[in-house]
Amino acid sequence: MDGTFEMIAALQYRVKALRHELDEFHSGERYKKLQSDHRRVIDGYIREISKLRRELADAHAQTKSVLDIWYQESEDIWEKHVSEMEKKDREIQRLEERYWETLKRNDDRIAAITKEYEEQLSEKDAIIEELKSHLAHDEALLGRDSTNTNLPTGQTPPGKKKHIPNSRNRNTGRKKGGQPGHKKHTMETPSDDEIDEEIDHKIGSEDVCPTCKSDDLVFTGEYEDKFEVDIEIKVIKRKHRYWVYECQMCGERVRSGIDPNHRAECQYGVTVQAISLAMMNSVNSAINKVPLFLSGITNREVMPCEGYIAKLQPRAAKGLETFMKDLFRYLINLSTLYWDDTVVMADKVRICLRFYGDERIAYYVAHDKKDLDGVLEDGVLEALLAETRVVHDHCSISYNERFVFINIECNAHLQRDLQKTADETGHTELIEIKNLITETIKERNELIEKGIREFGPQYVDDFNNKLDEILSHAKATAEANNSIYSGSFERAVISRIINYRENFFAWVTDFSIPTTNNLSERALRGVKTKMRVSGQFASTKTANNYARIRSYIETCRRNGINEIEALIRLCSGNPYTVDEILLHSE
Repeated sequence: MDGTFEMIAALQYRVKALRHELDEFHSGERYKKLQSDHRRVIDGYIREISKLRRELADAHAQTKSVLDIWYQESEDIWEKHVSEMEKKDREIQRLEERYWETLKRNDDRIAAITKEYEEQLSEKDAIIEELKSHLAHDEALLGRDSTNTNLPTGQTPPGKKKHIPNSRNRNTGRKKGGQPGHKKHTMETPSDDEIDEEIDHKIGSEDVCPTCKSDDLVFTGEYEDKFEVDIEIKVIKRKHRYWVYECQMCGERVRSGIDPNHRAECQYGVTVQAISLAMMNSVNSAINKVPLFLSGITNREVMPCEGYIAKLQPRAAKGLETFMKDLFRYLINLSTLYWDDTVVMADKVRICLRFYGDERIAYYVAHDKKDLDGVLEDGVLEALLAETRVVHDHCSISYNERFVFINIECNAHLQRDLQKTADETGHTELIEIKNLITETIKERNELIEKGIREFGPQYVDDFNNKLDEILSHAKATAEANNSIYSGSFERAVISRIINYRENFFAWVTDFSIPTTNNLSERALRGVKTKMRVSGQFASTKTANNYARIRSYIETCRRNGINEIEALIRLCSGNPYTVDEILLHSE
């Protein structure tokens, strides 16, 4: 209720105010007041606008001044900025140029260092390969024996198993010595008329029965014979009495002809001379050992001096002049001739000792040099006929245009060369060629033992085709071998097989042709033994004396003549003739 009165009072007050305002509008007072207020507001706006205009004008003036200053400063700053930018651009360009120059210099330096490094690396690789080749070469040298060089079996290095050559190229796998089921071979007992001495062996007084120990033993009349063959050294001291006669017509005193060996009042006999020559030329004993041997076996009764022994060589060689001429004439008519030479020493100089011959003939000669002139001086090869087959160890001299004979190359020598370079290089093609040769020779020998004298045409074609295939690979492998130790030798071996193929393998189509020159190598082996014992010859002349005597001894031995008997005849001034020697073996 109270609230209503308050609200009515407020409304009445509001109505009264509105009436008063309305009366002012009716009277114009309100309008005047509003107009006055409006003018007062407008005047204020005008004053404010004037003020703002003045401020704006001032601001424009200030702004223009500031802009002028800022513009001037901006230009200076811009020019400075542009100058700095240009300077920096130039610096950047200079740095870029320096960078690329340094980069190029570094690239060149890196390239040079890389090249130098690659060269050093390549050089070191080459050194490594050289060292590998050197190591392989040294290992091959240590591994050399009779299978890959001409080294005799007896000189096999310590610790290495000896290779025992098999001349039939066949290994049965059996143990050495007598075989089960084979008859035991014993010495032949001499006949009664050959017995020189009989010795009875009786039981002694101290012997007893092995069963009951009784000493009451009675001879039954039975005995068991055992024979012994021995040697008795007996010094013979002979007196030669040459009778003197007187001519009854004129009184001239005539003496029976004295043997040239009896010129001195007392001298050594021909047997002593023969044994001395055998020891020096067959046993290869040194001169100073000969008197020691003779003194030992004769209880110091025969003691020749070294000077006497030394004179025997030239004297015996001189007695063989006719023999050597006859031997030469027979030699040049052989259908198959073997020859080889070796280097020996004479008075600290290397000289040559050469062999010519076959299974029955041995002809030795010495020269100052191992060359064509020496061969021509021998006259043997130049005198041979066109159909003569000459077997050798690939000596280029044999292919000289002066000679017309047929050359046959030694396959044993080739196989050793193949094994030697295979040991150094490890190339299997070389072993394949060697094995092909070995197997073919083995099959050839088996056919010869059965009486068959040739391979079939298909076998020969297969051999040649297989050899062609292996040689093709071997040639390419050899050409790629740059080792300073084995490269040139391997290429030479392969080239030799290709260029002299017919000479190496003629034996495949003709079984009468030998496969090796081992006969010559064996003939010269004793010379090497003499060098190891004696060291050297005094001169080429003394080497030729040795060659003559060795020719005589070896030819006699090959035809079944006892060398002591042959030397006794030589020392007696009546050596065997070539015809006598060859007839002895027929």
